[in-house]
Amino acid sequence: MDDNERRITLEQNINIVNEKLQSAELMAEKAPQSVRLVAVSKTKPVSDILTLYEYGHRVFGENYFQELVEKSEKLPSDIQWHFIGHLQSSKAPKIIKEVPNLEVLETIDSLKLAGKLNQACESVGRRPLKVYIQVDTSGETTKSGVTESELPELALYIKEKCPFLHLSGLMTIGAPGDLICFDRLVSARESVAALLGLDVNELALSMGMSADFEEAILKGATSVRVGSTIFGERIYAKR
Repeated sequence: MDDNERRITLEQNINIVNEKLQSAELMAEKAPQSVRLVAVSKTKPVSDILTLYEYGHRVFGENYFQELVEKSEKLPSDIQWHFIGHLQSSKAPKIIKEVPNLEVLETIDSLKLAGKLNQACESVGRRPLKVYIQVDTSGETTKSGVTESELPELALYIKEKCPFLHLSGLMTIGAPGDLICFDRLVSARESVAALLGLDVNELALSMGMSADFEEAILKGATSVRVGSTIFGERIYAKR
């Protein structure tokens, strides 16, 4: 596939995703353009991201720390990066220093990580970083995230002890095909909002991926993470 064919494919794919997203917004009685599309570009080349950037898209998600750092150096500074993978607390200083246009870190799952990120933001003097708490809604051992019983402590810690973080939402991966996971995140948001004295609409709901983002929107998602439907199947390095 030459560069022009690739460009046409990517533009067609994101158009299809946007059309489905808009239809789901309508069915869910949401305001137009109220659901954010995070285009998940992990393992994909910088050229793919730049193609969609030039087409007008600005919000991209990466799962791997080093890949995000390397791509962000090569791409326009007004891209709004979402980090959606597991982050070791030891990497907090570098991700804050090296990715100044990190818009949201969606995977806070411990007091330690929150504290390290807060210190890192303070040390570089950046505006408060928007963060989501990752919630384990499926109970699968392969999934990261806090349990619903652990969620209140972490939410309070971020609000009371981390002035350089702004708790902006909750995120879950969920189990494939199990829409109850989405219901659990909706319920968790209600609990956190009540605990912190917030309106529920002040907290984003990041849930839904390529296979189920339309169902997630119908369940209340305000942000969806779509990768392979836009970019095609991922290519992983052979080990």
